Amino acid sequence: METFLQIWGGAGYFLAKVFLVRAEFIEKNRILRLLGWFVYLLGLPAWVILLASRQDWIAAAIETAGVPAIMLGIVMTWKQSNNPNKIIDWGIRIFTCIMIITGVLCSIYTFNGIRTLSQILEIIIIFGYLVSNYLLAKRNPFAWLMFMVGLISMSILMYIQDKPILCIQQIISLIPAVIGFIKNMKQRESL
Repeated sequence: METFLQIWGGAGYFLAKVFLVRAEFIEKNRILRLLGWFVYLLGLPAWVILLASRQDWIAAAIETAGVPAIMLGIVMTWKQSNNPNKIIDWGIRIFTCIMIITGVLCSIYTFNGIRTLSQILEIIIIFGYLVSNYLLAKRNPFAWLMFMVGLISMSILMYIQDKPILCIQQIISLIPAVIGFIKNMKQRESL
């Protein structure tokens, strides 16, 4: 079952990055962006199950907290807008903060403090993934840089927890993240 979840979660996240990066290279990119966001959402349950099964409460909370940002990405792509409604934007920020606090508190309770390398990696992943999802929904090029931070940290976490498929998937996912970052920076410079 764990292997199936690794393949499901890894494939979902990798394909999402591929679709979102490919969208950066074409002018009419709405379909690819929507596909990327939907595939991202479909891969999410496998990650949450795997992380929760290892008591990686912070990382599981991070993945769960990413749902509103992913939904924001879907809505903004559908509307072809880069400016979210201020109330929805603040709602996502508040939900994200609540999830981060919940995940950290559960982890501290389970392990009697911040005492493991896994917990430290999870805290780094918080900033990498949540900030990247939020910035990507707003089409900010630094989203890709934050993705890279999250990918590297998650790869290390998956390695130390003996999840080789997800470790490799995270490393391979650096490729579209680097491409997305370079493409976005070039677009920003040309404006």
